[in-house]
Amino acid sequence: MTRRLTKWSLTTGLVCVASGLMVGPSNAAALVQTKKTISINGHVLSSPYAFVATDGSQQTTYMPIYYVGQALQACGWSVSWNGATRTWTLSSGFALNTSGLSLGTGNATIVVNGQAVKKVNTYTAKDPAGGPQAQATTYLPIYYIQQLLQAAAMNAEWNGWSLAIVAPTSPPSLFGFVTNYGGSQTSLNDLVNHAQVNEFSTFTDSITADGELVGTPLTIPSSVLQRATGYVTVTNLNDTTGEFDTNVLHQVLSTPAAEQALISQLVQLARTTSLGINVDFEMVASNDGPLYTQFMTHLATALHQAGARLSVDVPALTASANAYNYAALGALADEVVIMAYDDSYPGGPAGPIAPIGWVKQVLTYATSQIHPDRLLLGIPLYGYDWSGQATKAWTLSQIDTLLQTRHLSPSWDAVADAPYFTYQADGQTHTVYYENGASLSDKLTLAKTFRLHGVAVWHLGTENAAAWSALNSYLTTP
Repeated sequence: MTRRLTKWSLTTGLVCVASGLMVGPSNAAALVQTKKTISINGHVLSSPYAFVATDGSQQTTYMPIYYVGQALQACGWSVSWNGATRTWTLSSGFALNTSGLSLGTGNATIVVNGQAVKKVNTYTAKDPAGGPQAQATTYLPIYYIQQLLQAAAMNAEWNGWSLAIVAPTSPPSLFGFVTNYGGSQTSLNDLVNHAQVNEFSTFTDSITADGELVGTPLTIPSSVLQRATGYVTVTNLNDTTGEFDTNVLHQVLSTPAAEQALISQLVQLARTTSLGINVDFEMVASNDGPLYTQFMTHLATALHQAGARLSVDVPALTASANAYNYAALGALADEVVIMAYDDSYPGGPAGPIAPIGWVKQVLTYATSQIHPDRLLLGIPLYGYDWSGQATKAWTLSQIDTLLQTRHLSPSWDAVADAPYFTYQADGQTHTVYYENGASLSDKLTLAKTFRLHGVAVWHLGTENAAAWSALNSYLTTP
């Protein structure tokens, strides 16, 4: 399953030119990089640097493979780059008419839906967007990407400065967090058994105050990697307390050596697991906001230079009021997960976990700061049981069982748009708020109303049949 999302060097006549580029063909000693744009359906996705260089006997424009891959992913393609074999593997739900494509020659191979369709020449160069510390990355000819898109019946126009792609509207994304609490395989099995989950992240890794990465990544079956975009989640959870550790995170963010150590390990993790990185740093101190943004800037640069993706989980906000700079994070990450849940939380008073009015306020603010194409609405697939000073989390299936065994009929909170019920046990009154098919459907409708990239469910393995019914309707209904 392992592929490398990393830079790689050609073995034919590397030369170093004054601009700092590392290139393959020896006749490319005067390359000048200038900014271009890639747009999809009129929205500018990125503004990568590119250069014109020789491709056989022709001159053509070369762009960093990362940004081209980002555009294909935004169009619904699955993308992976193997630096060892120099193979770019693409999977697309679009029928590809290869009759107009000849395999040709080149030092790298493009494989689409299991078929080698094109060999192309690539260059290795430093991306100026990475600044003075930029590492070499792979560039490929934009002309052949235009050919591939057109073979998939997608209009792609290149005018020398901008690649304008007109993509058919793709279904929304369903992102699932995968856990292995107590060694359980339930969450992973859920990912394997539900092909509609086309993005995922393994919730497995945490950090120490020295910037060390602690965790054992899950082994993801190749069948999942072929259909879904994957990440590894890294958190600031304290293994001893089970809580998000503000102090440990401060130590990392405020110590350059620890920050650099962590970034290096995250890049290596992306390379060895074939996955991107999902950052879930919670309880960031307000004073550490600038340091957090700085860390994310450095991490985004390093991962993107290595050809890896970055997603970030942020708390639900209705205004700019804490350490999470939505606008800055949205510009850095490929995707942003808005954790629009736990408005009522363990240890607090009983209440709805994700009241609909609050979720709408959160999305109104989020979309004012981040383009909807990069946003995923976090959806809770659980409930909380409050009694006395204690709060217990229940899966939706467990709540179904509780209702059945105690012969309970839930009530409906019309303001919050959420079900709830109460019962007596052990001399205590228990109040349970949770999500059902109706409450989930209304939140999923908000995701469509705000034209979000998709939704992210916390977490796979906790849902029930009603949740899947709501999610499937969201994915298949225009």
